[in-house]
Amino acid sequence: MEVKIINETRNRLEIEIPKEDHTLGNYLRTALLADPKVKHACYQKVHPLTGGITLVIQTDEGASPRKALDGALAKMEKESGEFREKLKKAMD
Repeated sequence: MEVKIINETRNRLEIEIPKEDHTLGNYLRTALLADPKVKHACYQKVHPLTGGITLVIQTDEGASPRKALDGALAKMEKESGEFREKLKKAMD
């Protein structure tokens, strides 16, 4: 997976993730918005034919958007692990 930083300031991070779509974008957005220090999180498709998304994270003053993204990814990893375990039990 490729990730490009488009723009970054102290409280705002904009990244592009080529070849991804609503599946990852919506999950990232939802996980980011669960963080009370995240003021705004959104994504948009770069182009309907070529694919890719642009993700924007805006945090409160003094909060790092990179740390917020790292926290969201950790939450997503935990949730997917829990889902994997529940699925294994259901399939046994």
